[in-house]
Amino acid sequence: MEPSPMVWHTQVVPLETELEKVSSHPECSICFNTYDNVFKTPKQLDCTHTFCLECLSRIMTTSMDPQNSKIPCPFCRQPTTIPKKGPPALTTSQEVLCRLPIHQQHEEPVWLDGERLCYQRPIEMPGVPAFCICVDIGASGHSGVSSSQTRPRLSLMERMMDWKRLLIFIFLMVLLLGIVLWPLQCIVTTGSLRCSPQNMHMSTTTASTTTVTMLL
Repeated sequence: MEPSPMVWHTQVVPLETELEKVSSHPECSICFNTYDNVFKTPKQLDCTHTFCLECLSRIMTTSMDPQNSKIPCPFCRQPTTIPKKGPPALTTSQEVLCRLPIHQQHEEPVWLDGERLCYQRPIEMPGVPAFCICVDIGASGHSGVSSSQTRPRLSLMERMMDWKRLLIFIFLMVLLLGIVLWPLQCIVTTGSLRCSPQNMHMSTTTASTTTVTMLL
């Protein structure tokens, strides 16, 4: 009797499942980075093509016609008029934004500051001032993401508090150095931790010797 042939079972992943995984993380067609709700916000052009805010801002700084304030679509070359407030004021693709994680489905306010895109990070802890995160979009900037953090504009009272803290810190450092270095100086010069009494004794002995010598 011939042995029965062995049958191997393999699990095949449906193509639709793979497509769902890819579509669940939409990416910008220029930089291939995943969209978000800050610098990578999906912005839709007049031709309905969608790209991230940062890439469109870079295109604006390098290829926009200053006379008509329009940028061409990287795919179809159809021009789109840039609003007065810059690329952040372009239409946001709600279709793409709704496919992001829940915490990224609310667009954060981003503004154009010269050749930088800026976003003010909200206060996360009490007493900690908010700070701005900026991305350079200038023609001289790097091709990749180059973010820089800038200090917020502090009020006069906050600046005075910073100066007071700095003065207190300097005073404490000087006091600490004096406490540590004074015994070391005594040990090096006199060989003992008692500097003042021994110095006074030596001065008195020297004065007495000088007086006796003058009398003789």
